[in-house]
Amino acid sequence: MTTSHGDDRRRYPRSKRRLALQLDDADPGVLNHVDNISANGVLCHTVKPIPLMTRVGIALELPKPIDRRIECEGVVVRCEPHEKGDDHFKVAILYTKVSEEDRRALIEFVEHDLRQGGLEA
Repeated sequence: MTTSHGDDRRRYPRSKRRLALQLDDADPGVLNHVDNISANGVLCHTVKPIPLMTRVGIALELPKPIDRRIECEGVVVRCEPHEKGDDHFKVAILYTKVSEEDRRALIEFVEHDLRQGGLEA
């Protein structure tokens, strides 16, 4: 996909709406919030770094109109200090195991946000 910002190698568009997210394998208090989400992965903020290639279980609560709980597995593909500092980190997680029904729900969620203007370019 090509955008006005140059080539975008992302396969799926992303929503910037904040969502509830639970990492099953993380210590309590690690997760702060979701920065953006797509049908391929999620970028979240944490208060602790998570090592690259760490496998995690993920639970996402997609709000109305989708109103669906997504449970999948993923792997950490990036962990960087947040530009704000404060010992916060941006953690990118690529889904490695997600059902087709859940992926369709994620696509529908992001498309809904696109229509509402809540999508990242």
